[in-house]
Amino acid sequence: MRGPAPRPRPRGWATSPLGVLRRVLRGAYEDNVAFLASALAFDALLWTLPFLLVALSVFGFLVGGVDPAPEIQALLARFLPETPRDGPFARVTNGLVTVVESRGRLSVWGGPFFLWFSLRLFGSVRTALNDVFDMDETRPWLVAKGTDLLLAITAAVLIAANTLTTVVVLDATWLGRWVAAVSAYAFAVLLFFIIYTTAPSRRVHWDTALVAAVVVSLGFEIVKRLYGIYLGRFATFDRVVSNANAIALLLFLLWIYVIAFLFVAGAEVAQTYDLMRRQREQRAILG
Repeated sequence: MRGPAPRPRPRGWATSPLGVLRRVLRGAYEDNVAFLASALAFDALLWTLPFLLVALSVFGFLVGGVDPAPEIQALLARFLPETPRDGPFARVTNGLVTVVESRGRLSVWGGPFFLWFSLRLFGSVRTALNDVFDMDETRPWLVAKGTDLLLAITAAVLIAANTLTTVVVLDATWLGRWVAAVSAYAFAVLLFFIIYTTAPSRRVHWDTALVAAVVVSLGFEIVKRLYGIYLGRFATFDRVVSNANAIALLLFLLWIYVIAFLFVAGAEVAQTYDLMRRQREQRAILG
């Protein structure tokens, strides 16, 4: 007499896209991603100004008597959405060109502030990623701060390389601009990949970090272009005070927050992917 048929093995959350999405959302809720993104957005705003001062100082010494406007435009283009040439960010660019003339004082004041806010920003990044990846900071204080400084320098170098690539193809054909866009995305993926693999206290598997870097870089480009569409169609450039410009300012702050949110959410996606990979490995061992 045959016994009862074996019960089918229950399907886990990792077997369906909806289950994976639920796992990501549950992890985001448990890790309080919205709060982590708020802290990162605030530190990023504080870091941006001294970074620009240092970058403008370096550009000022490199270009000498050459017009620094293309380099400054390319630098801002890595972060700010595309807008018309007479838009508000163009006015910011013109002001920064004038500021470059004081590059000697910029290097004196920008350097210390850049160091301080870099340690603050990437310290917050390290804390947020440790929280998402369920890690405790086990490195000594000096090693952790050295990691923050290394990440800050790496970010500055990659942003400078990205900017240089953009400057080279400013007047290029559509193919050159397409190559520049692809290279910009590749630089962003590389930067986030280094952050995801270096900032946490324990080693993150390379494919896990790559998933997070691809997700957050794609989200960054999409949000930047959407914000640029609003500025190009609704913001008014003939007067400073207007409802559209006030909304544009609020959207700019929201844009910074969304980028920070995407960064932490990318880590949540990577954490879920890492759990899926470990489940596959366990099933392979157990047969």
